[in-house]
Amino acid sequence: MSDFNPATPTEEPALDDESLAVARRYAEAFVDAAEKEGGAQPLLDELAEIEDDILKPNPRFAQVLASDRVPEADKDRILVQLFEGRASGFLLRFLRVLNRHGRLGLLAPVLREGRAIWDRRNRRIPVRVRSAVALDEGQMQSLRDRLTQLVAGTPILSVSTDPTLIGGLVVQVGDTLYDASVKSRLAQLRHRLIEGKTHEIQSRRDQFSHSA
Repeated sequence: MSDFNPATPTEEPALDDESLAVARRYAEAFVDAAEKEGGAQPLLDELAEIEDDILKPNPRFAQVLASDRVPEADKDRILVQLFEGRASGFLLRFLRVLNRHGRLGLLAPVLREGRAIWDRRNRRIPVRVRSAVALDEGQMQSLRDRLTQLVAGTPILSVSTDPTLIGGLVVQVGDTLYDASVKSRLAQLRHRLIEGKTHEIQSRRDQFSHSA
């Protein structure tokens, strides 16, 4: 298995093609083994908790684990001391395998690719939603129902608020964007008004030209 890396609390470093390919191989190995262990979803969630609760808030610690300058044996001892009895045996074994292969720095992309693999296998469709205000449970359920009719699978919503939208919401499914925000409608209206004004000016010019 392979990598592990929350090097900074806010941004994940861009990966080259080779590193991304390695991360995908480890992610697939993780998901395959986790399914045999009893379920990939809870183990992916557990891996995400380690990233969110330990590594992202402590970027220096994450850098130590990812560093080539820290001996493998020292990092292995840290992993055992920190996670033994606190994390599942499966997850600790995975982290130690990553360490043996010098791949702890790829944990974040392994997690991301693992989720993508799991979603594809189970026809789970990630959907990003931005709304002007927080959605209540009724609105969320209505949105899920509409998306279920729209996508070929189970929509998995990631919702955030964006006051700049003024009202409405923006939904992104893969590369497809559905923009039902007030901000977008106002921009469209402004564009139509400008086009109409331009057409009117051109018409007057044409009339002036013909009359001359």
